[in-house]
Amino acid sequence: MRVSIASEPATPGAVNLDWAGAFPRLAVVLDGLTESPRTGCVHGTAWYVARLGARLLRRLDGATPLADGLALAIEEVAAEHPRCDLRHPGSPGSTVSIVRQTPQGAEYLVLADSPVVLDTAGGPVAVIDDSWKALATPHLAAAADRGTRDDLARFIADQQSQRNTPGGYWIARTEPEAAAHARTGTVPGVHGAVLASDGAALLVTDYALLDWRGYLDLAYREGPAGIIAATRTAEHTDPDRIRWPRQKVSDDATAAVCLFDATGQKGTQP
Repeated sequence: MRVSIASEPATPGAVNLDWAGAFPRLAVVLDGLTESPRTGCVHGTAWYVARLGARLLRRLDGATPLADGLALAIEEVAAEHPRCDLRHPGSPGSTVSIVRQTPQGAEYLVLADSPVVLDTAGGPVAVIDDSWKALATPHLAAAADRGTRDDLARFIADQQSQRNTPGGYWIARTEPEAAAHARTGTVPGVHGAVLASDGAALLVTDYALLDWRGYLDLAYREGPAGIIAATRTAEHTDPDRIRWPRQKVSDDATAAVCLFDATGQKGTQP
């Protein structure tokens, strides 16, 4: 499996809370959640995703089940900052997207709303869990879109109260049991795949400028940097967030494009 990766912060020079890495049969993309001004951790989200990503690559470069490896990685990173208040709802957290090539096909794991898109002979298979949207308090979500800093802070606090709790939604944070809530499976006959942070999937999920077939074709044709460039071009046409109401003009964006074999390159022709 050949993997190409591109990542870009929301604004040039800003800290990028995404992370991506790959081995020959394994690709991982993490999307660190926006940091809260109130947190029990002194390290921050960038620190968290770097350590979680490195441990996932180490744990999953073999036959360890993806969910088991994620649970172990979460536990190990929590052990790296024992003096922080890991019970605080503002502890650093992240979405998780993983693809691993096996003789049976492509194994995937998706925890939260950073998608994995698999290219099969029957068409794209997109795996994403955006259940947090159904749980968002409507008036706070509306206020956060194009709202004030206070609106956004209230929205983040509302979301934090629902993370990793029964009836809420799950992310990688400090609780190993979150891994059991990830979507996992194996899909045979996969030619290629794209893993993306939510900021690099907006062309489909929020802007509706492409479907998943068009997204895969763009990835094959222009690579992960092309996905990000197309996303930024769309966002720059809507700087006031009128066409696409959203919390910020741009988000951190990361994509990993995987080609499993020569047939996966069939999408390289426009």
